[in-house]
Amino acid sequence: MHSGNPVYARRRRVNAVMMTLSSMALAFGLFWLVWIIATLLWEGATALRPSLFLQPTPPPGGDGGLSNAILGSVMMAGVGTLIGTPVGILAGTYLAEFGQRGWLAPATRFINDVLLSAPSIVIGLFIYAVYVSKVGHFSGWAGALALAVIVVPVSCAPPTTC
Repeated sequence: MHSGNPVYARRRRVNAVMMTLSSMALAFGLFWLVWIIATLLWEGATALRPSLFLQPTPPPGGDGGLSNAILGSVMMAGVGTLIGTPVGILAGTYLAEFGQRGWLAPATRFINDVLLSAPSIVIGLFIYAVYVSKVGHFSGWAGALALAVIVVPVSCAPPTTC
């Protein structure tokens, strides 16, 4: 059909070369990914035992697990969700019901857009400046507050109302 067309033949050659190079790059990347995962499983499989999940973190050099870290992460995520979700739902409801008038709706939309595009490291630095520097130490509450700020724009309903 297009075999006599030199432009088509050149495009097919370039496509074949690029597909070959792309496949080689894919194989190269997958090789290292499989290597890392295999090494991780080979070296770390001995550590996967019930005590890893049931015992608290030991002092350096001791034998123990990660139960307090796992429980702390679950608690921080729960508290962050309990704080942030109602705020986001109330903001979304306000924007859906009263978002056509007044000065507060555009300000709420702007803050929501800023929070939605803010990287989590920036939110963490904000919580550090506002909370951690005032209380003088790190805590799970700081992590929960940071997660709450991250949750607010996500729970603010669909983009049509925010």
